[in-house]
Amino acid sequence: MKKLATLFILIFIGFSSFGQSSLVNGNFEGWFWAPHPTHAQQGFYEPQGPFFHTLNILDTIQAAQGLTVYRSDSAHSGNYAARVITREISLMQVIIPGVIGNIIINWTGMTAILGEPFTWATKPTRFQGYYMSFPIENDSSAAILLLSKWDNTKKQRDTVAYTKLIFHGTVDTYTLFDEPIDYWDSSKMPDSITVLLLSCGGYNAKHMMGSVGQVGSTAYFDDVTLTDIAGFQYMLMPEVNVRTSPNPTTGLLKVELSEVLKNGLFEVFNLQGKHINTYSLNGISSTFHVGDLSNGTYCFKITQDGKVVNTGTFIVKK
Repeated sequence: MKKLATLFILIFIGFSSFGQSSLVNGNFEGWFWAPHPTHAQQGFYEPQGPFFHTLNILDTIQAAQGLTVYRSDSAHSGNYAARVITREISLMQVIIPGVIGNIIINWTGMTAILGEPFTWATKPTRFQGYYMSFPIENDSSAAILLLSKWDNTKKQRDTVAYTKLIFHGTVDTYTLFDEPIDYWDSSKMPDSITVLLLSCGGYNAKHMMGSVGQVGSTAYFDDVTLTDIAGFQYMLMPEVNVRTSPNPTTGLLKVELSEVLKNGLFEVFNLQGKHINTYSLNGISSTFHVGDLSNGTYCFKITQDGKVVNTGTFIVKK
């Protein structure tokens, strides 16, 4: 079997603690040391995983002063949290917000490119986490969630849901934020997600250099999560390719694999993450009878000797 790099998003339901997040590294326990490309023997911490990013790379610009995101040992749970602080490029008199989230820099236009693929099979209902906030003067910190979907007909990205929380005043102990997600179009399933955790509420997402705020405003975030998303492991880069047909199916579902499996299992879940059935999967293709399932969308997980090699969905429509 090919040893391809795999990227996992672990999704859980029934949270008893925010320490275990539905977002990759949403508890901010994972960090790595990034050597500074322009400052000898210096560097900075960056969050691990594919989901959260920072603007710390701006510190490599000669005119820029300081970093905007730090690993903090002042955590709500576990060992670490994220500390974000507003800085200024003094020569240009430009405010750089402290932000950790789904963000990378477009150097050409000095704009922010936002978003990661939305890979869950169900829509989240609440945006949750813990924060502390230490604004300068009348500044504020913020947490933003944006869900969107590309409309191929209109050639534009449509907002599916948007939730923005503004935190005013000093909050010197970790405080829960727990906000229902405001769906603008409940008929659409999002294909992109953006989470931004900010030291200043005046962040300009369209033009990064247009942000407003007070230099030195600081916020801490930890155990950031979404609720009510399907409880199964979803793979973005599977080791074994799979094709299900017909899809939708009226009763028989054929599963064709790119490689021969031994001791394989085909596990079926509903959209709430409840386990429905398990089928043996050996060889390169198998056919299963799923006609006893009610009409709807179901999730599947394929494993070999206990290791997940692919996931996906199929539809029953009789």
